[in-house]
Amino acid sequence: MLHIFILLLVVATPIIAQATPNLVILTTFSEEGLSPIIDRFKEEHPQSNIKVIQRREASGLRFLDDQKKNIDIIISSSPTFFQPLINSQQLLPFGKAKARKEQQQLSEDIIAFGHTGFGLLWNQRYLTNNNLPTPKTWLDLAKPDFFRHISISSPYRSNTTHLMIESILQEYGWENGWRLLYQMGGNLASVETNAFALSEAISRGLIGVGPVIDSYARHYKEQFSYIDFSYQPKSPLLPNYVAIVKNNYQSRFAEDFVNLLLAQECDNQTATYEHLIHPKQIKHDDFIKKTFNRKSLDYHIIQQRSGLVKHLFEQTISNQLPKLNQAWQLLHSIEKASLKLTEKQQQDFTLAKQLASTSPVNIDDMQDKVYHELSLFRDNPQVHNYRQQWRIKMAMQLEQAIALSQTIINGNPALQ
Repeated sequence: MLHIFILLLVVATPIIAQATPNLVILTTFSEEGLSPIIDRFKEEHPQSNIKVIQRREASGLRFLDDQKKNIDIIISSSPTFFQPLINSQQLLPFGKAKARKEQQQLSEDIIAFGHTGFGLLWNQRYLTNNNLPTPKTWLDLAKPDFFRHISISSPYRSNTTHLMIESILQEYGWENGWRLLYQMGGNLASVETNAFALSEAISRGLIGVGPVIDSYARHYKEQFSYIDFSYQPKSPLLPNYVAIVKNNYQSRFAEDFVNLLLAQECDNQTATYEHLIHPKQIKHDDFIKKTFNRKSLDYHIIQQRSGLVKHLFEQTISNQLPKLNQAWQLLHSIEKASLKLTEKQQQDFTLAKQLASTSPVNIDDMQDKVYHELSLFRDNPQVHNYRQQWRIKMAMQLEQAIALSQTIINGNPALQ
């Protein structure tokens, strides 16, 4: 009986018995972004052995599915990255680590720390050479002036771009939000794989403007005098999140690392904002109140439609750029002479514009639970079928818009 009791005790307490000095961090952030906090932690805990694994969200989720991997901490700005761990109860509750009360938490086992702002990064030399105005808002990027002068990173590959897209959808509503995105899409010269590639393209003068987060803006403003940035007016601040994951070889340094991360957040964020504004002319707190919308994004909605939004953007914007460009170039040229259109041409123009700016998934479709929490993985059979349907439908809409526009132009001497 004693032997059985000892065996049960050993089986029931593997985490305590096997705590290690190794600390494995899985993150969607760049390793360089975490380097300062890691270096500081190693100074305070020289016996620690830290390994950082950087993954995009989809590959990170696959990585977590492999039970052989032993992750101690997850750090990400993507709320959807944590949901499978919440559902499977794979997160450990925090002990000494305390969340800041003003930050929005996803669950009691996930701590929000710091925040990120986003806006438009531009190359002033490029704008000057192309006689372009300085862009201020999303609406500016939809104007004819910026045709093929803008770019964006893929929301499928970039968590922060996904949240920017969501901010548009939540501000303007599903149908009007996609209408704006398709108009912006008509001006895109490219969809970059990530925010780094986008920022690089802007700094090298390959493109004029693109939406990025403030940490990238800070980095490039430091290097190039002709690079500038402005926050999107009244945009939400995006929290970052950290959680401790249950595993068989729990690190004894996990909570210490989280506590240090929380202790550093204020200084880090203040430094970021002050670099992007004129700190002598405006106080930091006043700048926050003036620039940002204190109302956060609805993360329940984001979680529910994360896969849908990312797949839909890929199929109807990323994979349709040539058709989007052609359709909106024609539409913009017609709009300049809209007063010279016949009644029939005006009707066809309205229809063409509607076809080029309507999502294959409308607001009524959103009630269908099949779209709720749609898998992020492309090889999922259900996802594959939807992606194919959306791609075909959007292509047909754009082809019709192009055909209508060409008919209008060919039939109106004022447009030739």
